This record gives sequence, structure tokens and C-alpha cells, in this order.
Amino acid sequence: MGALSAAPTPPDPSPQRMTPTVQAVRKALPWVVSIGTTQQILQVNDPFSLFFTDFFCQPNRVLTQYSPLGSGVILDPSGLVMTNYHVVRRASSIQVQLWDGTSLVARMVGYDVPNDLCLLKLENPGKPLVPAEFAAVQDLYLGETVIAIGNPFGLGQSVSTGVLSALNRSFREGEVSFEELLQTDAAINPGNSGGPLVNLDGQVVGINQAIRADAQGIGFAIPLSHMENFLSYWLKPSHFSQAYLGMEPTAILELGDDQGGVILPEILPDSPLQKAGLRQGDRIFSVNGIPVRRPLDWGKAIWNLQTGDGLTLETSRGECQVTVEAMPDALLLKTRLGLEMTDLTDALDSALGLPPGERGAVITQIFPDLPGGDQVAQWRQLLRRGDIVLKFADQEAPSLADMARFLRDSSAGQHQYVVFYCTAVKMPVEVAKFVLH
Repeated sequence: MGALSAAPTPPDPSPQRMTPTVQAVRKALPWVVSIGTTQQILQVNDPFSLFFTDFFCQPNRVLTQYSPLGSGVILDPSGLVMTNYHVVRRASSIQVQLWDGTSLVARMVGYDVPNDLCLLKLENPGKPLVPAEFAAVQDLYLGETVIAIGNPFGLGQSVSTGVLSALNRSFREGEVSFEELLQTDAAINPGNSGGPLVNLDGQVVGINQAIRADAQGIGFAIPLSHMENFLSYWLKPSHFSQAYLGMEPTAILELGDDQGGVILPEILPDSPLQKAGLRQGDRIFSVNGIPVRRPLDWGKAIWNLQTGDGLTLETSRGECQVTVEAMPDALLLKTRLGLEMTDLTDALDSALGLPPGERGAVITQIFPDLPGGDQVAQWRQLLRRGDIVLKFADQEAPSLADMARFLRDSSAGQHQYVVFYCTAVKMPVEVAKFVLH
């Protein structure tokens, strides 16, 4: 696979050439990535290849071909990348190319179909990456210069400029409608999708999404408000490990009004946050000395926590020390699967009309879809209370302890096979693409 080579750094231009646009582009380029997929292809040299293969024992070659798909934005030094969901939704494998030409494998962590957003995790980046800087959500001015950076037609790290033409636009693509979009006349072409729309301070103001095909100079970008809501849900340690602070899984943090910081949502009993003396409505102003001015700051500070880590929080109650704990099994099942379950017993077998001695886990409650959790809706629509998990991640007749043990070593975005006994149709139903949350 050919890598994109980083352009050599030119000497600093004269002051009159070092315009605000040039400065913003220099600041942004290190955190803009190109996204593609790889596929195996069989190279056949000519119609007589089979004859020559038999005669000379030279088999046809299987080559790995790289196909560019779009662009993305680095969120965190540890390797989180945000892009459009439509960029990677059909990719069997995802390759991310950095500004310096390094190519890394990525996996999908979470996505949001209505807002066309997706979060990727790079595997073993090897070094801290340069993260993007984000503008304030409402820091937008009609007519201000904006810059679209991305990978149009696979050309890599291309820059186009324009103005912020309008706010709160609607755009329809087939059966899907997008709302509250930014409009710009900066050139957005296939491959720019998922890349940033940047202001002259070198800050992200939107994620490039689409163009209007029957017009010129009308492109659309997803606004920061949608990105912030999406990341507020997915940047939680529970999606990456069993680390647990104690917020209700469905909770979304709110901005702290004129006092700044973020406001804690519902805190679960006997959780690390409650043990530290914190309550719902308290404000968090910093994590380990890093200021928290918005929900995105909080998410970036906590997503990579591990069990046993210690946090120093500056709060409206003063400084608090919090020790991260392992999530209890029942909460782990609720958070990752959106289900409440109990182990089958002889009494439950009798009550459900099952053969004596049947074992597994029975679903006792199905929680509503979590915000931003569209990826679980498809398989959960098959389930009903009373359905039984017959197989989970190659484990036959799993108990709650078996399922929790697997989930503790997994993370969001991984695929597993699950077989349920569906009571509505009285037969097993295999969910071939079960995506962990």
C-alpha cells in the first residue's frame, strides 16, 4: 500500500505571505488524516497465465490494494479519530494515514447514523499524536473565512478556502435528512468527507459532509454542537474498558452556565464519584490539573482511564480525589448490551416452560436505546423479555458471570456471534453481527 509522503517543510515565508490562512493550515495539517480501506486482489498477467503457472511453477500474485475513502480528525494523542459514518460504513478494514505518511489500522468504536458521525480507535499509534483544537460551539460568524482540509479523490492533504455562507441548513440524501448544517463555498469534493472545516484560528468549526450536486459552491458541514453531543456519549471509559466512575450510563454532561466547567448528571450509589463526596449537579472545573471548559474536555480527560487510576478533580465542592473502580457485572451488562438479565434456574425453567436443567441467561429488561447508540438498535429490535441467551462469544449456555468476564476484556465496536432463544417464535435466532457498545 502506498503511503502519503509528508511534504518537506519549506522555509518560513516572508511576513506578507504568512497570511492568517497559511498560519491556520500549518497549525491544522498535523491532525488531519486520510482514511481508506484495503482489499486483496488476484493479479493475472495474461490469458496464458495458467499454462505458464503450470510450466514454470509461478503462481498468480495476490496483491493488497489501497482505496481512499475520505478524511478524518485526530481527537486525542492516544489515537482517537472522528470522521463521517458514511466514509467507513462499508469498509471491511480501515487504514488511517497520518500527515507524516505513517499508515495505521483502525477499528470503529461507535457511530451515529442520524448525524453521520463515527469514532475510530487507531491500533498501536506508537507515539503521541497531535490532536485537533476545537472552537467554541457558537463561535461562528457569517462571512468569515473557513478552510476545508482533506483527501479529495485520494489526492491527500488538499486545502480549499471559502466563507461560512449560512447556518442551520437542511440537506437530504436519499431517505436521510440532516439538520442544522453549516453551509460553505469552500470546495468540498469526494474524499473531503470527514475532514475538518477550520477557522482562521486553526480550530475545527465543523466536519465536512456533502455537496449539493446540482449547484456550485454549496457544501455542507456538521456543526460542533452535533459533534459535541456525539462525543459526550462515546468518550466514556466504559466503552473502552471496565473502568467505572459512577455516572448513570445514559447520562450526558451539561455545560456549567456562567460558572464554567461541566455539571455532573445522576451519580450511582456506592460509586467512586459518590465515595469522593460528589453529587448530581456538582461542577467539575479540571481533571488532574487539565481545565474542563466543555463536555468534550471531560470526555478527552477520562475516556482512557483504567481500573485503579487516581483522579484529582477541582469541583464546586473543592478538590476531590477519586479512585477508578471496576464496573459491577450487572452495570457492565446494562452499559454494553442495554440489557438486564438473570441466570436460569430450575424454577425459571418451569415458569418459562423450558426443559428441566436448561441453563443460560434470561432477559428480564430491555433498556431504551441509549443516546448516540444507533448501532445496537438493529439487533435489539429482535429481542423480548423472556428471551434466553443460548450462546455468547463462543460460550454455550453462558451465565451472567461468563458474559461479564468476556465484556471486561472487550471494548466497544467489537463484533461477536450471539444466539438467542426467541420466545415469540419458539426458536433460536442467531445475531451474526452483534456490536458491543
